[in-house]
Amino acid sequence: MTTLQKYLSYVYRIVVEKTTSKFNSQLIVAIQDGKYVLNAKNANYSFATLHKVFQQALKKVEIQNVKSILVLGCGAGSIPAIVYKELGLKPKIDAIEIDEKVIELGNKYFGLDQYSHLNVVIDDAMNFVKSTNNKYDLILVDLFKGINVPEEFLSQHFFEQLKSLLNDNGELLFNYVAYNHETKHRVKDIENVLAKSFSNRIKIHQLENINRVFYVKK
Repeated sequence: MTTLQKYLSYVYRIVVEKTTSKFNSQLIVAIQDGKYVLNAKNANYSFATLHKVFQQALKKVEIQNVKSILVLGCGAGSIPAIVYKELGLKPKIDAIEIDEKVIELGNKYFGLDQYSHLNVVIDDAMNFVKSTNNKYDLILVDLFKGINVPEEFLSQHFFEQLKSLLNDNGELLFNYVAYNHETKHRVKDIENVLAKSFSNRIKIHQLENINRVFYVKK
């Protein structure tokens, strides 16, 4: 990024790369407000609205005591950047991302490959949670197709598997977008399904207007 590009990006968005992948018909890296962002066709993938959501969400957990984190939906690395660069912490992070092209862009533009405590795994999130034997202090879920969470990641079966991966007193943050009447109505349904797996009270944080981040502690 040149100094001129950075300056002009406060006036208008500067697209620096467009590409596609098996999982995304459009991936756009742009310079916006002085920084790189990654967008898919209908949603921010990393370092714009999504970044702000997890900046706020991570304030809701006992992050200073966390030694191990599972990120389902790594994107280009917003969450690792917040944890390692902004908060200055050094937990071990396993970050799962199904789209290898997104990881390539994360390495190229966002320094995703700079973190020594980060382990990036190219895999389907459901497959990973079924097969791993690891346990975590904190699980962060950011799994979207466009702006919708696929149904398989809203099931009690999936929530039970996440619970099994949490250490005692482990915490879970689950990101969801409630952007219309149907998805807003679905928030209560998700809360009820989570409640079947987790006995502790579920908190729902409304962030960046349309995001609903569910929080629960094991």
